[in-house]
Amino acid sequence: MASAQIGVYAGGMEPVFLDIATSPCLSSLWENVRRAVAHFGADKFSYHVTPVFASQVSDATEVRAEGFSVEWLDLYKSADFRRIDPIPDAIMRVGHTISWEEALEDVEQTEEVAEFVRALRDYGITNGFGVPLFGPANRDAYGAFGFPADHVPTEEQVVALTIVARAGHDRVCQLINLEDGEVSLSERERQVLGLIAQGKSNTVIGQILEISPETVSTYVKRIYAKLGTSDRVGTTVKALKLKLITI
Repeated sequence: MASAQIGVYAGGMEPVFLDIATSPCLSSLWENVRRAVAHFGADKFSYHVTPVFASQVSDATEVRAEGFSVEWLDLYKSADFRRIDPIPDAIMRVGHTISWEEALEDVEQTEEVAEFVRALRDYGITNGFGVPLFGPANRDAYGAFGFPADHVPTEEQVVALTIVARAGHDRVCQLINLEDGEVSLSERERQVLGLIAQGKSNTVIGQILEISPETVSTYVKRIYAKLGTSDRVGTTVKALKLKLITI
């Protein structure tokens, strides 16, 4: 695509990118990204918040996803497809935006990968691309955008959504570094928070700390309330922002 075409297209959408770049908090940022994704025609997207030097699909990576069916998300977790998924790491290695199909061409075609690809096609998750996101102090992430099975994204859509992903990740990094008020956590809450950031489930956290999953759930709710968050991804990012944890 010629640079003039990109300029006209992106220039026409300047408010969309400006809203993302100036989002005052993580919740508003997510809403602005959601609106931008819908505006540019994608029907699903995900954002992988990755610990330093970890794989994009490791257990310690927090994944926030929108638009994927509940059935697919359950399968992705229960069948261990997250560990098998070769696409995010392949795209991070390439270092620039490419389609999921291109990423799959660059990985070893094992039976596990073949099974994963068959499941993707069964669930209509075929047309999409990934964006490697690089931040300061190795604070990297991965973004992905999917489209309906009968729609191949245009070059303009790929360019625009790549900008959305990069602007969103840049803003996450900025918000993490902004000063904020102190949050007082008990020692046990800090332990639970640290394990949340490592990607541990409530059951596993309970086993590690030798408390019941119900007690862990109570601590998680308290942590959410104190940090003003509602999910594990937002909690991890907010805790990084407040320097309550390091990963």
